[in-house]
Amino acid sequence: MRFEDVLAEVGVFGKFQIVSLLILCLPRVILPLHFLLHIFISAVPPHHCAISTQRNPENLSQEDLLVINIPQVQDGTFSSCKIYSHPQSHLILNRSQETINGSGVQSCNQGWEYDLSTYSSTTVTQWDLVCDRKWLNQAAATFFFIGLTIGSLLCGFLSDRFGRKKILLLSFLVSTIFGAMSAFSVSYVMFSVCRLLTGVGLMGMTLISITLVLEWTDVAHRTFCGTVSSLSWTVGYMILALLAYLIRDWRWLLLATTAPCLIGLATWWWVPESARWLLTKQDAVGAHRYLSQCAEMNKRPNFRKNISPE
Repeated sequence: MRFEDVLAEVGVFGKFQIVSLLILCLPRVILPLHFLLHIFISAVPPHHCAISTQRNPENLSQEDLLVINIPQVQDGTFSSCKIYSHPQSHLILNRSQETINGSGVQSCNQGWEYDLSTYSSTTVTQWDLVCDRKWLNQAAATFFFIGLTIGSLLCGFLSDRFGRKKILLLSFLVSTIFGAMSAFSVSYVMFSVCRLLTGVGLMGMTLISITLVLEWTDVAHRTFCGTVSSLSWTVGYMILALLAYLIRDWRWLLLATTAPCLIGLATWWWVPESARWLLTKQDAVGAHRYLSQCAEMNKRPNFRKNISPE
């Protein structure tokens, strides 16, 4: 007997499949939360070289302080990466743009000052990922996507070897643990490694969840399930936009986008193993147990009478 015939006996799309679909849509909501998260947690606010107190002997206003210490670029804004070697006090007297005293410009050597009116804290302000170090900012996003690639290759293999449900649990644990550790990172290296491993877990639980949904439905309902799953991405993006608007600190935003993984861990116990996979592993008893659960929820009481594990 083909598996499709067995599935017809227990119900191809009843309460069991609907509940499974709703639960397994959660990973498809969580991944978009992290997919575009870098835009917000690593945003680059306006910045300029930090100005020491020795460069402000006359208690100048902030605007004048910038004029005498920070050179302007062609569009009239202050440079983000350069500072005068010596304060150019004459610039606030005659507004000449020519420097005197043989003073040139140099790179920032005492850090940066950031405009925190939009974001109270980002990874950029945390570790000064600007100017000569700005490539590290994009590298952090690259590490996350490398993790997604590794997860797509590794978790598919592991789920075929050890089962969908076990690797789904492992993926939830990896995503939760390293997602939280990312928020508590004490260095850029720690943050990048944690983001890479978070990507591995997120991709694993996303791929396995859609696999489980499709393996418990017939061909006729797979398009519908795929559509609902795709809509989950939209929901995830909407939630991310709301969270990013409400939370302007990168650590708290990371925790907020990782928190839904705890819901996944709480509902994991109910998620059924794939009966298709169990049958390929010659585990007829295990497959019959989950098929019986499906039949019971779908109001198909005759399944146990018609089909036995043997």
